[in-house]
Amino acid sequence: MSLVIFIKMRVIIKPINISYRKLLLDDVETLVEIEKLNNRQTWSSAHFSSSIVDKNTLSIGLVAERRLIGYALALIVPESADLLNIGIQPNYKRQGYGEVLLNYLLVQLKKANVRALILEVGVENHIAINFYQKLGFEVFGIREKYYSNREDAKIMKLHIPY
Repeated sequence: MSLVIFIKMRVIIKPINISYRKLLLDDVETLVEIEKLNNRQTWSSAHFSSSIVDKNTLSIGLVAERRLIGYALALIVPESADLLNIGIQPNYKRQGYGEVLLNYLLVQLKKANVRALILEVGVENHIAINFYQKLGFEVFGIREKYYSNREDAKIMKLHIPY
């Protein structure tokens, strides 16, 4: 004899009311806060500042509920870009914000005639690796002892279709 239990569930859709904007030097304090909440090894204020003012860096802020909740920075070189840093406020994780931010970044890169986005991610960061693979990134190399804690990094690449 077996017992089967059915649970009736309702799908709840939370509307995502977001906007994007260029990052500003005034955002650096917030970026550092988000970075510290997400990573053991963090970028400094100076690192964020220099990236924001670099004319070759595409810097995007993700705004929800009138506050900066995420960021993405990509260094553009001819026909490709390197994802320098990306982060989402922890309270907003696993709600689709990271994916919409990365997709918006890809649209902007495509407009700039970028054909590929490359990134490095720690080999032990399985959540991030799965996230990037879900979006179509493929591993194409390893950088040994890439991080200051001597952890290796997977090099991942996404071809941006034209």
